[in-house]
Amino acid sequence: MSQDRFGSKVGISGKSVSAYETGRCVPTVKILSQIAEAYNVNFAEMSSSNRICLSQRIEELESSFSRLKNELENILSTEVLLEHMERRE
Repeated sequence: MSQDRFGSKVGISGKSVSAYETGRCVPTVKILSQIAEAYNVNFAEMSSSNRICLSQRIEELESSFSRLKNELENILSTEVLLEHMERRE
């Protein structure tokens, strides 16, 4: 899930999500409550280990999306190059 998509789900910007992930900012209790509500989890029951696990899972998903994006960009670049070469022949 992209930072923008996650952010829109919980009512914050993708840039805020990035800042929380990198440790530049710490989400407020209100933001943490919004995240818990968006994922149908009781905030009081979200232990520190659950929050860490959730954060790690979000990072894994973002990494997967990033790799997929890079692979698609490579495929598209290759296709464009092949089309260009075919036109020159």
